[in-house]
Order: sequence, then C-alpha cells, then structure tokens
Amino acid sequence: MPDNFSYEFFSDTASAWQAMFEAIARAQKLVYWEVYMFLDDEQGKKYVALLCEKARAGVEIKLILDAVGSMEFTASAERELRLAGVEIVWYNPIFPRHFFRRWRERLWQRNHRKVLVIDGENGFVGGVNVHAAHRNWNDLHLRISGDTVRSLLYGFARSYIKSGGDKTKMRKILHPRLMLGLPEWRNKIRFFFHSPNQKSKRDLQQFFFNAMEAAKTSVTLLTPYYVPNRDFLRLLERATRRGIRIDLLVPARSDIQLMDILAQKYFQKVHEMGVNIYLSDQMNHSKAMVVDDNMGMVGSVNLTKRSFDINEEVGAYFTNVDMVNDLNKILSGWKEKAKPLALVKIHARGWWWRFKAWWADRFEKYV
Repeated sequence: MPDNFSYEFFSDTASAWQAMFEAIARAQKLVYWEVYMFLDDEQGKKYVALLCEKARAGVEIKLILDAVGSMEFTASAERELRLAGVEIVWYNPIFPRHFFRRWRERLWQRNHRKVLVIDGENGFVGGVNVHAAHRNWNDLHLRISGDTVRSLLYGFARSYIKSGGDKTKMRKILHPRLMLGLPEWRNKIRFFFHSPNQKSKRDLQQFFFNAMEAAKTSVTLLTPYYVPNRDFLRLLERATRRGIRIDLLVPARSDIQLMDILAQKYFQKVHEMGVNIYLSDQMNHSKAMVVDDNMGMVGSVNLTKRSFDINEEVGAYFTNVDMVNDLNKILSGWKEKAKPLALVKIHARGWWWRFKAWWADRFEKYV
C-alpha cells in the first residue's frame, strides 16, 4: 500500500457523523458529497451550517442528493446552501410535466450511494445517511486517506455529470492523468461504482458473484434488508453445495416492516440450503461481506433486487490484511450478540402473518 494510506472503520451512525463533521471542518479546498438521504433535521442542520461556513470561506462544495431519498430536504435549507455558494445537483428529480412512463422510470431508479470526498485526500464510503432518526443505529462507514481517494473523486465526477452537473467543471478530475500511479495498490483496495442501467458498470454485482464463487471455506454477509434476486439465491445454493459455510446477519426488526416480511419468506429457502441466519436485536443498517477471512467489502448495497438491478450503488473492496481483520472483528462481535434463527420459528406463523406476506408479495418487485 502507498506510504500515505490510512483507514478507519466506524461501526455506528453517531461516530461516523462525528468523523465526517470534523473532516469537513478541516477542509481547505473541496468537499464533494454524494448521499441518498439528507434531511435538514436536528442532525442535518449542523451539516448545513458547517457547509455554508466552509463555502463562504472559499471551499468548493458540491452535493449530489437523491430526489426521493432526500425529498424532505426543505427548500429553505437548499436556498441557504446555494446563497452561501454550495452547488446542489439532484439525481433523477421528478417533475409533473413528465409523461407517466418517464415519471415511473425516474421514480424507480435511485442513487443509493454514500460518498464523501474532502480535498481529494480523504474519503468516506459506506451505509450512513443524514437522518436524526438513525442516530442510535449500528452502521458501517469507512474512512480512507491517501492517493486511493482519487478513485472516489473520479466516481463522484461521473455521478455529478450524470445528475446534470456541468461537465467542464470536472474536466481536470476526469483527465486520465489523475489515475496514474494507482495500479500499484488497486489489487489491495478498489472502489466499485454500480450502475445497473449500464451493463458495463455492474461492477458491484459482479464482485459479489466472483467473490462467492472463489470462496474456499466461509462467507459472512451483513445486510439490513434481505430480498435477493434469483441469481443471488442460485449463487448461495452453489456455495453451500461446495461446503462453504455461509453466515447471514440481519436485524430481527428493521425500520421497514415490508422488508422484514419479505425477508422472512426467503429465510426458509436459504436456511434449507444450509445458510446460518443470525438476527440482531438492534437495528443494523450495515452492508458488508467477508470471504475466507482474507477479502472484505463495505458499501451501500443491500442484498435486495433493487440494489442489484435498479439502484446506483458504491462499494469498497479490499484484501489488505489489517483491514479485513478489523472488519472481521466488528462482524464477529455483532454475530456473537445476535440470535441464531431456528427453523421451528420459521414455520410457527399464523394466518395474520401469512396474510401480510401475501400482501407484501404484491410489492416485492419494487423493493
């Protein structure tokens, strides 16, 4: 790894917020932030005030906000930021003038990424949004410092242009010269920018498939929502048939009841394949994977059809020994506190649950 490389994992929302806040406060040149959910609530207002302060001090600040995930971001907060000099672009905004079909397409495809780049030298990536209601959640966020951040900067620039930003403002960042010297560490850490509507950019999905096919002993998966597509189910089945131990860690109750009902439908299928399911009492919004204790991934991607087939997602994949060990310690700690799901519990369902499951099935293709 490069001499200037450093990293840090954050395993809860509050600590990630604090680290990002402090990093923005130290910014000297630029703050580029791409985030799915940003509300100007109790927590969001702190960021709005800080971003305005930094913009007035001459720091270049650009925000990419998802038009659905951040739909509660108020017009007054947006106006305050713009007046201070912050540039805001909205991913897939929805306007009444669009025909229904186009409106529907724009509604379904969302930018679910969470990427923060500061001065081109410090970057954050993971699952953390800006919403005060998430304060007490467990969530994984990764800070990276050094030359490796150039890949995150490049990915932000592409997303900025796709969201309607001025391409000329990203000319320097997109110049091939920016990526010179990076191949030396790309085999140790790599960032994936997943765009399902571009077949050549389905990198994150391909990573999951390649990593699990290459597994020799074990795979640990962590997701807040579990509604996999058929390809992923087949992948799990092939892995368990090869004798790979697969542990799936999910919250017993997430923040979305519909997702919980749909997840339970799939628990029986994968349990019968031999997958070990662990339910955590606390809400855990993390998205992570460890393969054979020598490969790790942290990002924004849920194990759902929407993440694999519809959303824009991001992930950091690494084989750096220290990083994998640190991630493994976090996941092992959560797994020790979680409760294994017994098959008898899966079958013990009454008519009311079956009715809710039937109703939830009507919406499965949208989640």
